[in-house]
Amino acid sequence: MNERRILRTAILSFWTLFWGLSVLDKIIPGVHFLWVGKDFFALFVKFFGSLGISDPLFPTLALAGVSALEAVNFTFHAVTMVRHIQRNEYATDYWFFRAILTSTALFTLFSIADQVFGDRFQLLEHSLFWIILIGTWWVFNALHKESNEKREFPQRRMFRRSLVLGIALTLAVCVSVSGFSSRTFFKVNAPVVGIEVVEGIYKFDFPFLADKRVLESTIASFRENHPDLEITYIYTGPSELNSKKKTHLLLYVFTE
Repeated sequence: MNERRILRTAILSFWTLFWGLSVLDKIIPGVHFLWVGKDFFALFVKFFGSLGISDPLFPTLALAGVSALEAVNFTFHAVTMVRHIQRNEYATDYWFFRAILTSTALFTLFSIADQVFGDRFQLLEHSLFWIILIGTWWVFNALHKESNEKREFPQRRMFRRSLVLGIALTLAVCVSVSGFSSRTFFKVNAPVVGIEVVEGIYKFDFPFLADKRVLESTIASFRENHPDLEITYIYTGPSELNSKKKTHLLLYVFTE
């Protein structure tokens, strides 16, 4: 394997893993053993909530649609890697162009959404990824084999396989997103139940979907269930004590 092929393999490996793990993150949300997924559904709920849209149908459909596009994008990258391993240079370029095209389209869509929802930090991140993709395409073509080498055209069999893989991943992602939506949306308004960790101190483990309404209903529910206790202090635990989810929150209530 010469230097040119090593670099092209590295580029394809990175983007195939990048989009493959992104799709897996949609299928397996939440924290599990050896896996810390991001709660994208909760994030979409908050995005649409900022626009005054509280119906869970909208974030569910939006996340399912974006995830389906990512599944198709991953399929293009996976097929590109297969054709690269088979040393079919023309088919590799054929599929990688479509992979880069769908990737830039996705990051364009993300950037528009960042503007709509007012997330300027994510806008910077997605814009940088868009520029990096263009640079990746330029480098990948610069590492192309000599023009006098034989090129093979892509086969229909590979197209059918990629279509089946894309449809299967899309269905898996959509089913996972829909199921996760139905299992977790009730947390938007449901009060959190506290656990007494030591005498007089209760710990509340807030989910990502929780907001000020959940905090208010949690305190009201706690007072209703413990009329003999008086809340003297409310303490938010430091990040070191929180869950692996970055936006997760632990709350400690001191009573007497």
